[in-house]
Amino acid sequence: MKLKKELCDKFPSVLRKRLLSGELELPDTAKFSYEPIQAYRVVEREKEDYREIDRDDFRSYYELKKTPKKPRGVRDITKNPNYYGVSLFLDRKSVEQQMKFPRPNKKMAVGYIKQEGGPQETNTKTKHVCWWLFEDADVTGFCLEE
Repeated sequence: MKLKKELCDKFPSVLRKRLLSGELELPDTAKFSYEPIQAYRVVEREKEDYREIDRDDFRSYYELKKTPKKPRGVRDITKNPNYYGVSLFLDRKSVEQQMKFPRPNKKMAVGYIKQEGGPQETNTKTKHVCWWLFEDADVTGFCLEE
């Protein structure tokens, strides 16, 4: 999906550059207009760390300098738009299974994905959501669950 420059300018610099150059496109299934979606995300925290959720808890694999397992047939992960998005899930059980909970250095965050924060793509079969956050996205509505 080709995006207008004004929209590309809302993304963090690395994603913005790749979208503007045409090197990368968001999938046609990405939605920019949607109702808030309740979602769950795993965040890294020490056992006794219960500080509030912030933007650092919502960094993409690219921002974390991590390389996820490549989807079958993908040679260069930097060409996959999901590499620049943030993973969330529609239900807690999906996250717990995927992340093999409980884990001592991980905690569960819950909140709402909102269109003001950026476009999203939901896979209802896997209950996975990829959220491409705008540079100024507000994630303070998310909180840690016990």
